[in-house]
Amino acid sequence: WIVDHLDDASVASLARMKALGVGWAFQDAMYFAGDRYAKAAGLDAARRAPPLATGLHMGVIMGAGTDAHRVMSYNPFVALRWILDGKTVAGVPLRAAEETPTRLEALHLYTEGSAWFAKDEDRRGSLKPGKFADLAVLDRDYFSIPVEEIARLQSLLTMVGGRIVYAAGPFAGIEAK
Repeated sequence: WIVDHLDDASVASLARMKALGVGWAFQDAMYFAGDRYAKAAGLDAARRAPPLATGLHMGVIMGAGTDAHRVMSYNPFVALRWILDGKTVAGVPLRAAEETPTRLEALHLYTEGSAWFAKDEDRRGSLKPGKFADLAVLDRDYFSIPVEEIARLQSLLTMVGGRIVYAAGPFAGIEAK
């Protein structure tokens, strides 16, 4: 079972989800809707929406992504930046620091976390022997660039299932035919 679109999860709800093994597929909706949410629910509520670090620290199964571009950009780097800085599309910082995951935790939400929701965690989500070689070689180091630059990261090489599906820059022209 999963819960989706849960921006205002209480600690009690997260504890119940953990106990039941329910996953939280959180959307990055506050990127587009955070300003409106803050006006409706108040700034205190918006500063913990969604309570990502709380869910992670409680051990709730979590995965990041979106099911519609009207909710969030399909670009995972825009979403990763939002996970890390909590800023709306207008640049307004809403999420409090105590609800902000680390860069590694944010990346885990998009990789291993999301693989769980597809019931594919034994084949995808991490680079380990026996798993598909799904990876991207980026133009800069996600772990060391300033957070505000993460949204502008670009893949120079993308592999899915061990096959090259996109190549640019120094890798241009080596796509699998």
